[in-house]
Amino acid sequence: MSEFSERLVRSFKQAADFAEGKAKPGTYRVTTYDDDGKPTIIADFSQEFLAEIDAEIAAEREAKKDRPAEAESV
Repeated sequence: MSEFSERLVRSFKQAADFAEGKAKPGTYRVTTYDDDGKPTIIADFSQEFLAEIDAEIAAEREAKKDRPAEAESV
C-alpha cells in the first residue's frame, strides 16, 4: 500500500473515532495500528496545547534571528 493510501486509511479511522465519540474534535491524536488494524493511541493533544508549542517554537526562532545581530554589535 502506498504511503498516501496508508495516511488516508489512518485519517478515515480517526474520523470514525470522532463519529463514535471516542475522540473529541479539536484534538490531535497520534495513533498506530498493528497488522490486524487494532489501534494504539500514543498521544492525544488539544489544539490549545499545540498552539502553545507553536508559540514556543516561534519564540525560539525569533531568538535565533536576534542572536547574530547581537554578536555583531559586540
